[in-house]
Parts: sequence; C-alpha cells; structure tokens
Amino acid sequence: MLTPAHWIAPDGERLDVRTSHIAAVIADPARFGVTEAWLRAVYAEYGEAERFGCEGRARAAVIRYLVTAGWIRTRQTIRPVTYWSITVYDLDAETRQRLQAWVDDGLAADWLKAASELRSYFISDDKTSIMEAAELKG
Repeated sequence: MLTPAHWIAPDGERLDVRTSHIAAVIADPARFGVTEAWLRAVYAEYGEAERFGCEGRARAAVIRYLVTAGWIRTRQTIRPVTYWSITVYDLDAETRQRLQAWVDDGLAADWLKAASELRSYFISDDKTSIMEAAELKG
C-alpha cells in the first residue's frame, strides 16, 4: 500500500496522489500545465521512452520542472522512520502560506500530527530542512 501523498498546486489546491506523483501528472497533464507530448519527450531525452511513467531520471526531471513552476510535492515515508517528504522550490511567503494550509488541513483531518517530522527539500539551493509540522501551523 502506498503512503499518503499530495501535489499542492500554485493556486493552493491540494490534489491527493492515489499512486505516484508522475502517474498523477500523466493522467491529467493539462492540470499541471504540460502536455503528454512534452512528457514523452522528457522520457525520450533520458532514454526511458519505452518505460513511460517509470520512476527514473525522467520522472525526477518532470518533478523538478513542476516544482520550479510552483507546485509542491508531498509524500509520507514510513521506512526506516516516519516523516513527510516535501519538495518545494524555495520557502518564500507564498509557498509558506500554502504549506501552512496543508498542515492545518492535515491536523484537522488527523493525517498529520503537530509533532510530525517534515523534511523539506529546496530545489533552489539543493538543501534540506527538518522541522515539525507545528512550526508551520497557520
């Protein structure tokens, strides 16, 4: 069973990811501001055309592109330890506000706890930050 995951759109809408982040993008490329042709071209560029949708280098490039365009990627990881992995471009005021809304929703729905560990990866400077969800509570 996959762990909970989301895409948070630049407009703040939270999309539940049912399988994988790349599968969500492939299922509705227009929602993410891309086309299937562009996605296929990225997979071809990385030599993964025949494995379209796989979790390889092309997937990483697509996620990096979307996060740079303002999307936020989240996934709960449970092994070897439990934490939430968050990928953002940078933690500017707008991104922080969207993450606060995500934390508030998670706390209200009980899929997130105040002490939940959040490991944020910042594409802008290739750094990681670790904090508790309570630090982002709105």
